[in-house]
Amino acid sequence: MADQTGITANNVSVVWKINKGFEAGDQEAILACLAEDIVWEVPPHFTARGKQEFRSFITNPTADGPPVIELRHFTAEGDRVTVEGYVENKFVGGGVFKARFHNAYVLRDGLIVTMTSYVVPV
Repeated sequence: MADQTGITANNVSVVWKINKGFEAGDQEAILACLAEDIVWEVPPHFTARGKQEFRSFITNPTADGPPVIELRHFTAEGDRVTVEGYVENKFVGGGVFKARFHNAYVLRDGLIVTMTSYVVPV
């Protein structure tokens, strides 16, 4: 059996980078973590297929700047990484969105091919 410790560590690093990209509002950093055939699903809100469609969901026009993201727990094995966390974002015109999230990722060759985000407002 091949040693997957390096693969798993690299995949966790990619997941860390994409989340830091979201927090910085850095679209190019986010897109650099994705395979061309990325599928991002946020049930029951949307499914984005491909980098161009993914790009259209990176920022929310009702948000006042990028979110604050707190990554709390990672689980990783081979090509799969999950992370639990907390996100907070201000709205244009006032108010704040706060939620817990659980993201599940599948990676191929160091790039994210699927991202499923479960978001629960708190």
